[in-house]
Amino acid sequence: MATAAAPVTAPQIALLYQRATRKMLPTLPFVLGGNDLRFKLDGNGYADMLRVSLKGSYHLADACTPAKAQIMHTIVKKFLVDVPGRETPINVSGQILHDVNLASNDFGTFPFAGIPANRVGDDYNTLYASLVDSFPIVVNGSNTFCVNWIVPFHRSVIDHKGALPVGALDDVYLEVTPPNSLAAFLTTANGVGTDVSAFSAVMEVEQISFSAPPSDANVAVGSEGYGFVVKIEDWETPIVATSKPTKVAIPAEDTILGVIHAVTINGVRDSVHVDSLTFKVAETWWTDPTGIPAAQKTVDDAAEHGAPFPEGVFVFDQDLPSTGMAGWIHTDGIKTIETGITVVQGTTLGSDASSILTGLVPLIELPAA
Repeated sequence: MATAAAPVTAPQIALLYQRATRKMLPTLPFVLGGNDLRFKLDGNGYADMLRVSLKGSYHLADACTPAKAQIMHTIVKKFLVDVPGRETPINVSGQILHDVNLASNDFGTFPFAGIPANRVGDDYNTLYASLVDSFPIVVNGSNTFCVNWIVPFHRSVIDHKGALPVGALDDVYLEVTPPNSLAAFLTTANGVGTDVSAFSAVMEVEQISFSAPPSDANVAVGSEGYGFVVKIEDWETPIVATSKPTKVAIPAEDTILGVIHAVTINGVRDSVHVDSLTFKVAETWWTDPTGIPAAQKTVDDAAEHGAPFPEGVFVFDQDLPSTGMAGWIHTDGIKTIETGITVVQGTTLGSDASSILTGLVPLIELPAA
């Protein structure tokens, strides 16, 4: 009698053999105007993401009436993960990183937003309530705050393109740049130098990594994702005129997963005074050539992501769950990609106080070793 051949197992994606591990990196003091914070990443497996939490307190003087509180996440000037001999994955402001977190909320092991809303009633969690994003501005007292970010390395919970193979790299660091003062986002009656005191804060970082697959696992080649980098970067474009588009050139390189614009007018994040937006890829208009009204774009963004974005934020997300790869902008043969943002005629721009902060999320395929 013939002996049956042993069954052949087809290669499987690496994720089926990997397990998530969590490690807290050493806590560091966050000093206004101080040196960059440097967190050395654990060198095991594949880095999935970092969960960053800034916790602290400050005193607001009794003579102060806060004039405005802009988005609290600008308290970090820059997040940088510079990988020796490899494309830099993270080089972005705290403001845009927060907007990326809002747009893409299925990071790594977490298929929901990084900081979901608390439950209510009997299910309310008091400890959790102290950990959600909050930067109170109560006058004549100490204010306790907590601000959170996710620094993602790979694309999503089900697609590990971009996983950082820290086990095969030289030392990798997360570098965080503090602001010189809270004036970056908090304006007070007498100035923050007079009205704000006793600022004290620390930054905590949790590294979440995936173990390497077992050596005898039949893993599909490249499915660990380390052959790609998901990059997050940003830059600023001044707004110098109203009633005509301020054009933002998007680099026509690699594969674009998303473009985020945060508009500041006269020092304040502002949607109301944005008239319209255009988006053009090569010679193809992805909006009406005359522009889509800012109000309509705001509604569209909310419908696509389940909630509106913060004031002044407009998103061209090419990596929506409903479209996935079908929405990506492949730049082969494309020379120009451009956004145009028009401010309402007659709007006061102020002096060097109106700009568009643009965040870009490209998927970069690394050359074969």
